[in-house]
Amino acid sequence: MNETEIYGIYDSDFNLMFENAINMKASVFEGSKLMEHPIEDGSTKTDHKIILPVEIEVILWISEAHYKDTYSVIKQALYSDSSFQVNTRVGIYSNMILSEMPHEESPDQSGAIIITLSLKEAVIVTTQYQALTSRKVKDSKDTSTVNRGEQKPVKNSVAIGVVWDLLGK
Repeated sequence: MNETEIYGIYDSDFNLMFENAINMKASVFEGSKLMEHPIEDGSTKTDHKIILPVEIEVILWISEAHYKDTYSVIKQALYSDSSFQVNTRVGIYSNMILSEMPHEESPDQSGAIIITLSLKEAVIVTTQYQALTSRKVKDSKDTSTVNRGEQKPVKNSVAIGVVWDLLGK
């Protein structure tokens, strides 16, 4: 994890979020996963990798004068589907979703509260599909019936099915 000075968390309209909280630290994780496969001689082969979503952990300090209101705003952001932009010294991370907001409360912290926000990049993928032609469908009864007109059900008698089974067809 890289520890960087954080400049702010912004909404989609570039408004500063949680403005009464002091951003103390951000830990940014950018990584990838190697796809490894075992091969017959017992070794593994890596043939490609995928880039993992960015994860950021932000530590906020909120003073006693503001922690009830600010905590409420953070909690609303946690339960909403809003995405945020996190600006740090080394980069701008867009499409970040707030996933956790753990905090501890103790008597020795009576003048403030420290909340750790966990944000994860939301990677939105649009799926596409294409219908198969009739020739590419394995079983002809699974093909589309759109341009074949009205179809009548086929009734096979039990006796014919038994005969075909006996003949091995």
